[in-house]
Amino acid sequence: MNMSSHRGIRTAILCLLYFAQGFPYGFVLYTLLTVFLDQGYTRDQAAIISGFSVLPWTFKFIWAPLIDSVRFPSMGLRRPWIVFAQLGMAVTLIANARAGDLGSLAPGETIEVSSWLASLFAWVPGSTDATAGNEISTLVFVAGIFFLHNAFASLQDVATDALAVDILEESERGRVNGFMWGSKLFGITAGTTGGAYLIKHFNLNFTLQVMAIGILVITACVLAVREREGEKRLPWSKGAAGATRSKALRSPIVVLSELFRALSKWTTGAAVVLSIITSISAGIFIPLASDTFINVFQWDSLDYSSALGTWGIGGELCGALIGGYLCDRLGRRKIAAIGGLGMGIAMISFSFLVSKAAGDPTWILPVFKGFVAFQTVALFSLYMKISWTTAAATQFTLYMAVSNFGTFIGNEIARIEDMERAELFMISGVSALVPLAMIFLLRPDSIVELRNREESSS
Repeated sequence: MNMSSHRGIRTAILCLLYFAQGFPYGFVLYTLLTVFLDQGYTRDQAAIISGFSVLPWTFKFIWAPLIDSVRFPSMGLRRPWIVFAQLGMAVTLIANARAGDLGSLAPGETIEVSSWLASLFAWVPGSTDATAGNEISTLVFVAGIFFLHNAFASLQDVATDALAVDILEESERGRVNGFMWGSKLFGITAGTTGGAYLIKHFNLNFTLQVMAIGILVITACVLAVREREGEKRLPWSKGAAGATRSKALRSPIVVLSELFRALSKWTTGAAVVLSIITSISAGIFIPLASDTFINVFQWDSLDYSSALGTWGIGGELCGALIGGYLCDRLGRRKIAAIGGLGMGIAMISFSFLVSKAAGDPTWILPVFKGFVAFQTVALFSLYMKISWTTAAATQFTLYMAVSNFGTFIGNEIARIEDMERAELFMISGVSALVPLAMIFLLRPDSIVELRNREESSS
């Protein structure tokens, strides 16, 4: 079985890999974040968890030239990197299981680690909770290990996106992007609601081990298929490189030179700025919503996780599938703009509700997250369309990396305790509306024409 010639297989593998990204992500940013808030940590302290989890995704710009430069073509251009990253994700989850049960998550609790790990976590930005010697706070330990976990997850995401750019046909990109995003949402649901259930009935240690097993099972599925016909399934199997232009090593200078050439056009360069700005709103929402539901509307942390895993993820799933379907028919820019408009209106409306601390806040979860997904799948498809030159995978990954940097910026804005929650939600809404005009200034068809001319001339 190989992915390049079987549409169903490549779609299934891409969806499984996005699912693998989703359930640790949902568990950390939604379930674990609310658990720490429920244990008595402040919004500023708990946001260390979400900040440390998001920050490694900005490393994608480092990973992209690496996987474009160092290849193992006999096993596929992207598959070896995916397997390596998946194994790293599993190992870090197993390491994090040392945090134990919920009792050890209380403020002031510490955990003993090796001296080098204590030194590493002591200087991680935003951490003021490291203690003397080889003991660090449980908060910093969990945040630090999930920082490492998400470094591997971001590498897996880069390799998966590069695989999608390589093997997906133009006519299926919008639809498959919707499926991939939907799969990640199913993963987030599993991590959010499933993680909350496992913590409640077992403990944190058991929950993390279950997630590690899930990642290893998906890794086995990746090992069971090839990228292209004739390639090796395993290092000791028979086979040879199945891709054209599949040198094992490429100079990073060549990759970066091609990237700079790709970004020299208005559309491709402006898309970098667009990717940052469109992510700030959701970055503010993640920690701020958890804090608001628990401390303003007096929700229990596990009840919030359950609502997020049902209403919130349900809205995201609908937004992803509908957005993916429509962007191939109505146009990527129109769908992205509609999503941003909906995000802005939802956040501004919710800010008035928060200022009065009245009414049922549940509606914001499916509405806002649905519009986020609606916009995201359209932007992903747009970024794929305008990725050109031989560094197309690196260019696409750059857009993903800077979008995560935008999420990190939003997370840091949410940590500002001198501002009222209603004001922060208002900022989130305005930041969603700001980039709408820029979306229509992009000219993606001109990039496609340029790419086609280059391919014809070569």
